[in-house]
Amino acid sequence: MITFRKLEERDLAQVLEWRTSKHVTQYMYTDIEKDLANQYKWFEKIARDDTQNYWIIVVKEMPIGLISLNQLDRINKKSTFAYYIGDLNYSIIAGRIHPYLYNFAFFELGLNKLYAEVMQGNDGMMKMHKYYGFTHVATFKDHIYKYDQFHDVEYFELLASDWIEKCTMFHKLKANFVL
Repeated sequence: MITFRKLEERDLAQVLEWRTSKHVTQYMYTDIEKDLANQYKWFEKIARDDTQNYWIIVVKEMPIGLISLNQLDRINKKSTFAYYIGDLNYSIIAGRIHPYLYNFAFFELGLNKLYAEVMQGNDGMMKMHKYYGFTHVATFKDHIYKYDQFHDVEYFELLASDWIEKCTMFHKLKANFVL
């Protein structure tokens, strides 16, 4: 069973470990230092920001990753989102996590659109977005400079109407996300 709990201070060391692991950071726009003091500063900042919400992904009482809504725009009813599996022992279920967040975003928050940026080379994530009804709407050429080279970024969006009409088989996947 997959559940989600709000990110807490007690999670910061684990999240830092995940975030600085190669399998996660290679597709992030930035690399961060393994510095717990900076992690606490980041947490204090996001805790005061109502446009960002972070949750720990929990499977069988085991924290396995992080999922978030970011740049939450309640007026225009849109948000970006991000996630990663920190514990590679659970990577097999990575694709089953998204619908829980989509149902929360569209049915509970009343958002109209989710959008995501995916760095070049993250083919699995691009395939997953398309599977769940996202539309590829743009390629940002040479958008991120990392590892001494520029990388393209693919831009995807999912409208609530598409999720509601075309993805009914996933609507039963509901979870409690505390804001």
